[in-house]
Amino acid sequence: MNHLEGTRNRNHRRGYKPKVFLFCRHPLAQEQFTRLLKHGEFDVALQRDLQLADGAASALDSAVDAVDNEAPSLWVIDGNESTAALEFLHTLQTQRRAVHLLVLLPALDELLTSRLLRLGVKGLLTYQQAPRELCRAAAQVAAGGYWVPRELLSRFVESVLPELQGCKSIETDVEISRREREVLDLLLANLCNKEIAGKLFVSERTIKFHVSNLLAKFGVLRRTDLIVLWMQRNAAFSWLAQENGRTIPAPIN
Repeated sequence: MNHLEGTRNRNHRRGYKPKVFLFCRHPLAQEQFTRLLKHGEFDVALQRDLQLADGAASALDSAVDAVDNEAPSLWVIDGNESTAALEFLHTLQTQRRAVHLLVLLPALDELLTSRLLRLGVKGLLTYQQAPRELCRAAAQVAAGGYWVPRELLSRFVESVLPELQGCKSIETDVEISRREREVLDLLLANLCNKEIAGKLFVSERTIKFHVSNLLAKFGVLRRTDLIVLWMQRNAAFSWLAQENGRTIPAPIN
């Protein structure tokens, strides 16, 4: 059983009903998304007075009292008004709030989704996908995982890898061994298991074992998820290239 499955099973046994904050200004969309989330046994807190177009600061002020910063909460955001949503998420990121983010969009435009991923978004769904996938996506993102199409996530990782050339891996509160640190450094350079094994002079099977342990410790399912998680913990991407060869401090809890 992986980290995400374990979290969901424990919550189910305890009769726990996870809370989700739904940021959506359009009545018909509010009704649809609320119904879908309640069907997935979420306790939905609808931000009816939220006006994303009026500015991110007022949007955050309207919800801040409801957010428990000691336990990450799930926020589902209607990203139809993309400029306002990006402003909202940028402000949220700079305030370092403990939030898991899932954004609903009319379509998955690659340029927009790339900007959303840089701002810490963990889940991306189209309106068309929502009736089938919103409940499952919300559960996975609420547990700290990712719900992003594999091809989209892979292209995003490929697009940002040049920014990370020469950077070593994160300083982390997650306990990892010296060998796991070596594997992590090479994994974050997007090397495959065979390439990592060759550099560390061990078997590919040994590397597969270490990679599986790292994914479990960081609570993600895919190696691309781990690369994105690392990037999202660094708010300022512009200076990464200037830190060539140095470890970037970015604790992960």
